[in-house]
Amino acid sequence: MMRDLKIYHILIVEDPSVNDSAVMRRAIAEVEKELSAREVVVQNAASFSEAIPLVHSDMDIDALLVACDPAAGVAENLPVKKLLTLAMEKLPGVPRFLLADRDRSLDQLRGDMLKFSDEFIWILEDSALFIAGRILAAVERFRAALLPPLMRAIVDYNDHFHEYSWAAPGHQGGRGFTKSPVGKKFYDFYDENLFRTDTGIERTSIGSLLDHTGAFATCEKFAAETFGADASYNVVVGTSGSNRTVMQAAIPPDGTVICDRNCHKSIEQGLILTGARAVYLVPTRNAYGIIGPIPKSEMTHDAIQRKYAAIGEKLVGRAPYCVVTNCTYDGLCYNADAAEKLLDASSDRIHFDEAWYAYARFNPIYRDHFAMRGDPASHRGATIFATHSTHKLLTALSQASFIHVRHGRKKIGFDRFNQAYMMHATTSPLYAICASNDVAAKMMADNGCVLTQEVIDEAVDFRQAVARNARAYQKKNDWFFEIWNAPVVTHRGKRIDFADAPHALLSHEQAPWVLGKADDWHGFAGIDENWAMLDPIKVSILSPGIDRYGKFAKSGVPAALVASFLYRDGIIPTRATDFQLMFLFSIGITKGKWVTLLNSLLRFKECYDADAPLDKVLPELVANYPDIYGGIGIKTLGDRMFNFLAEHRPTERLNNAFEHLPGAAMTPREAYFKIVEDRVELVPSDQLYGRIAANAIIPYPPGIPMLLSGERFGKKECAQVAYLKSLELWDAAFPGFEHETEGAVVKNGKYCILCVKEK
Repeated sequence: MMRDLKIYHILIVEDPSVNDSAVMRRAIAEVEKELSAREVVVQNAASFSEAIPLVHSDMDIDALLVACDPAAGVAENLPVKKLLTLAMEKLPGVPRFLLADRDRSLDQLRGDMLKFSDEFIWILEDSALFIAGRILAAVERFRAALLPPLMRAIVDYNDHFHEYSWAAPGHQGGRGFTKSPVGKKFYDFYDENLFRTDTGIERTSIGSLLDHTGAFATCEKFAAETFGADASYNVVVGTSGSNRTVMQAAIPPDGTVICDRNCHKSIEQGLILTGARAVYLVPTRNAYGIIGPIPKSEMTHDAIQRKYAAIGEKLVGRAPYCVVTNCTYDGLCYNADAAEKLLDASSDRIHFDEAWYAYARFNPIYRDHFAMRGDPASHRGATIFATHSTHKLLTALSQASFIHVRHGRKKIGFDRFNQAYMMHATTSPLYAICASNDVAAKMMADNGCVLTQEVIDEAVDFRQAVARNARAYQKKNDWFFEIWNAPVVTHRGKRIDFADAPHALLSHEQAPWVLGKADDWHGFAGIDENWAMLDPIKVSILSPGIDRYGKFAKSGVPAALVASFLYRDGIIPTRATDFQLMFLFSIGITKGKWVTLLNSLLRFKECYDADAPLDKVLPELVANYPDIYGGIGIKTLGDRMFNFLAEHRPTERLNNAFEHLPGAAMTPREAYFKIVEDRVELVPSDQLYGRIAANAIIPYPPGIPMLLSGERFGKKECAQVAYLKSLELWDAAFPGFEHETEGAVVKNGKYCILCVKEK
């Protein structure tokens, strides 16, 4: 049910000792009566312990009133401090009042408790009317500063402009939906405010997203201050649109640019739009198929010059644009300070695609490992871009994104940049998306460190819980899932198991997450020191079957089977490869959520070890394919899958396909226009050798192009064709477990690719 934003909510917390004083109790009741008379919703907590979970979970608190007897001494009032400290962290800006009735409390409070509160009220010295008035005045000041600029403008517009519009949108504040039964259900589901604030661009009182005026300009200025940029742009077409905008603003006609091969498909779309050619920085991959960092050696000026020479060009001066994905899909974060210094020698503009990493600036554990580091005023060198999907791991609505810019060498002026921005924006933006971006930024500005720390804390708790379970089973010579992180960390000069490490070490220190050259747990041989760290909140679980060197065990547990089991429990991993399951922890995560995941993993093990019948654990699978899966158990199926993986090694083939880049026969733009001109044809896998792909081939997960538009498949036994053929065999053997491969069409069991017709 929609809550009225104009109604105030106040929490009154009473020390049990207050109930011993009839006078104090009566005075608090009078204040409560005065507040209620002003239509304030008052909630009571009878103790500090009762109030703490409310402060943890109820963000609809506009003021906190704590009635206590601080004269009893500081030590006795530790629960009060705990509550007020928590309120400072969880409810930034919410006024906190201490209520007491004894003058001698002042000596106890002056040097200690007062710093945890905004005001101390002698509840017997003033009237309940006056005290209620002071509380409400503080609440009104808090509310006035609470909403960020764009959200405030939209709320004010909704409150004050009750207009008859003769412009779009056609639903006219939602009334159009109420004229049909199905429309009324839609209207009732989303409620009135969404439709009342879905307005056309004629509403000058709010400003213009496209011209960056009014409340939109104030919102973007606030975002720039929050995220450490010189300028920020509110985007409603996702980070795909943000990436294309940056590329179209930065790349001149027929330019040659530097691209991370571990790129999102929007980067290829930017190449199509600009007509640019690219040289590629090739990242590492390990035996699990986890995407690692680009080595430093790939980013040196000499290496990049050689890449230009390999395509018949010479890098004169610096490239107009370079893009690096940070962090990788699997959670590897570059030392961005070091990467930027390397790339500065080769490019005038460096773009960090940080779609999954918008939170990094707000927690010290990520220091030096993100684009918008430190003070933008001290920036020197290349112009820096960062693009953030605020809807991914922050709290904005889907499609919300930010572009952040630090001006440097070859700065792009506003007018030029905005031309590219408008090409990828919409002239009819949904203001709710824009406002959610504004609110996400305000949440980070208010208490980003607290919010991100909670996520890290939960991720560390989960990692350690899995590690402890794995160790317990290992002692019994039994199997369980393992966590992909350092199994041993250093604490006070001693090496200790990750499972036993102090929580504070893992949740606050960067060192346990930095990948070392001498470490072998990560599987990236020869990785540069202090070059990359693992993001604690991007959690990969490894199922048994293969080691970090790619050697297969005698038996194993395919991750695809685990993922299907988890789906039935309503648990959706963000990624499942042959032996890896990945889970993203975000601001919306809860302890109950990850405990449920752990319980499901334990239940899977129980079912797997017992070879539970598939018709009991995966009944839909058996119902859809009774001839293949009927009458067998889940371990029997797992063994079949494992034997297939050991024989055909699809991850190894995919790694080879990514590591051995095909030659570019034409630019992505030229290949795209072959599609427009209908000079293309579908070609089955066994006839792909030597053919030119007209569109990108993108295996999911994680959605990184294996072959870009315009690149040519190799001769017989080329890695890309070998991978597609392994998928064909897998799909035939295990229907219901098919892989998603964008750019491929399956016909008669063959993977077919759109290729350029050649004479």
